[in-house]
Amino acid sequence: MGSNFKRRLKRQKIKTAKKELATKVSLFGQLEDECLVCTKPFNKKDKEQVTSWSVVVKKEEKKVNLYCPDCWNKAVGIIDDFKKHLEKKNDH
Repeated sequence: MGSNFKRRLKRQKIKTAKKELATKVSLFGQLEDECLVCTKPFNKKDKEQVTSWSVVVKKEEKKVNLYCPDCWNKAVGIIDDFKKHLEKKNDH
């Protein structure tokens, strides 16, 4: 590969990354102030909450869903149980 091609590829990657970052930053502004399920309050300035809560971004719908750790863990548990149920059902 020529050096011109490498530079062009690098610039394109940087441009794409900047666009993705801008999109994510704009969606962060849409972040709610509470858990979608239990309405527990969320403080964007609390480092503990920012690192422990889960965010699901739906690009097509331009929607951002916020879940506290308790609700997120319950949902993950339900999904795991459902998968196990399906596996048992398929085995028989």
